[in-house]
Amino acid sequence: MPLLRKKPFVPLELPPDLKADEEVFMNPITKEIFRNYEEFFKRSILCNSLLWTCEYTGRSNLTLAEALQSEADAQDQLEKMPFALQQGIDYVIHTQQVASLNSFVEDILAFLKQRFLIGEEVSVLPFDGRAKKEQGEVSDIFVDLTAEYRHPKDIIYTVTLTESGDELNVPGNLIFRQKNFLTRERVKLLVKCSAKKASTEPPLYKIKEEYVTNLELNDSFIKIPYLMDYGKPVPKAPRKFKGVKKKRPREEEGTDNPAAKKPKKKQKTPEPEIDPEERKRQIEEERARKRKQRQNEREQQKKLAVAEQQFTKIWMKVREDLELNDSKEIPIPEPSFTSLPLTMVGDVVYVTEFFSLFGDHVDFSDEFPNGISFCDVERCLLSNKLDGLFGELIIYLLKLVFALQEEEDEEEVKYMTKYNSTSVALPEFDPTAMIMQPVVDVDPSLSVPNDFYSASIAYYFPLYYWTMPLYNLPLDMYTVSEILRLYILGAGGRNNGQQYHGKWRHNFRGMYTDLDDPKAELRVSDPNLMLMLKISNIYDLPPSGKMSLLKVLINDIITFAQFREIIEEAFEGSKEGKKDWKGIISELNKKEKRKKYRLRLCVDTTA
Repeated sequence: MPLLRKKPFVPLELPPDLKADEEVFMNPITKEIFRNYEEFFKRSILCNSLLWTCEYTGRSNLTLAEALQSEADAQDQLEKMPFALQQGIDYVIHTQQVASLNSFVEDILAFLKQRFLIGEEVSVLPFDGRAKKEQGEVSDIFVDLTAEYRHPKDIIYTVTLTESGDELNVPGNLIFRQKNFLTRERVKLLVKCSAKKASTEPPLYKIKEEYVTNLELNDSFIKIPYLMDYGKPVPKAPRKFKGVKKKRPREEEGTDNPAAKKPKKKQKTPEPEIDPEERKRQIEEERARKRKQRQNEREQQKKLAVAEQQFTKIWMKVREDLELNDSKEIPIPEPSFTSLPLTMVGDVVYVTEFFSLFGDHVDFSDEFPNGISFCDVERCLLSNKLDGLFGELIIYLLKLVFALQEEEDEEEVKYMTKYNSTSVALPEFDPTAMIMQPVVDVDPSLSVPNDFYSASIAYYFPLYYWTMPLYNLPLDMYTVSEILRLYILGAGGRNNGQQYHGKWRHNFRGMYTDLDDPKAELRVSDPNLMLMLKISNIYDLPPSGKMSLLKVLINDIITFAQFREIIEEAFEGSKEGKKDWKGIISELNKKEKRKKYRLRLCVDTTA
């Protein structure tokens, strides 16, 4: 259980007179029951305060939920440690007097570095004719109990191989365990989880009762028969005997022998023994020197951090250009290498971007498998060929517009039938009477009602003369000029300027009206283009006129409900992506702050 203000926390017990149908307040973290809301509120505030400490790792300034999660993570780390190692380390604590945690961790790591326990999984190096390394489990240990000290290499282990099941007697220097099983952090975590300091003098670590029962530490323990070697210094290995070297007589040694003329090496004088008190004083002085050095380094780092913060604050301050001392001249822009006027470069990029963004949604790759690049748009605007890329683009965009318009007509009929939109007055005009009149050209001096009246004549012209709507007429490179002209002239003429079906447009096309139609805007703003379409064709238009036709079709396409949904979904996805990105950056900053805080705590503790 986490510690509250570095002291054990005991949850409240259930009230003895609690009834089954009584309404109470329960804390979901501590599982405590409260009858009074004020007590429940105080406990909730306490659980969310930074007053808790993880009992196992020692992390402080946590909430109760964070402390419980830290303890769960510590338990997960301990589960990765083999049971035999946990049992052996706890048995050493149970039988020995352990007062200092850090010194015990270092001693037990050095003690078990070349010693192994019964039930532990080990790896056996190739020996006795075996060609490869094998895995196995220690099943027995043979050690000379009469010797004063048992060197790890002299201990014989019986290892049962995992694959074949054979039992081998292997010396201690031919087996080893995995490196990540026995680490300093895991040993320290195991001691903190399974032991606690007793109220003795000096305070010693004692294994908790539940761990004594679970690990069977009170039974006859035979897994560490060499336990009496724990804490003893490792004796120095004896020097190998190389034999007595015979001396040659002096008369046999020639005077010309250069080896005989070498001066004898001076014998090393034994170093004087240092008094233990003097040695202790030197160690304390060295520690004080290192402590002072670390303190100076920390002060230097603080000064650098403050200086950097002040520099950044001054750097981010907005200043006048004349006050800057590192200004550089803005590079002279160079004109783009294109045959089009520079004022059309942005429009060409706009057309290219449309095909790049919406190509996947309209099967654009079927018509143009290689896509549309900046050079392709430039070439189609400068070309006058009948079977060129410009004609293909106009035909493709017109087909797309007609398909979207036909689809929306069906949806609009269903919507009006469902909601019975008969209360709105229909346009007061007779299409039959208008058909008898010729198609009126655009006159900029006409008012808005008269302009929509002329558009209505152009809209119903195909219905009367060809008995079919405009989007059902055959569309090819020869008819595309006239169909496009009639389509632009008929913009807004479907209802003679009246919005009898405004509910559908209001709900699905963003309050779209005939005044928002880009074709009607082009018809009124550029009457010369409409006149050129009447007496000529789209292939003989100048590049600016061709670009106006491409832009008006693209602007008309993105007003349909299907494309509006695509744009809105992309916008929402962009907002969610920005939000997730900010969350990730915030989490990384928190982790960096926690890491620096822990590092500072470790430095202060070491100091």
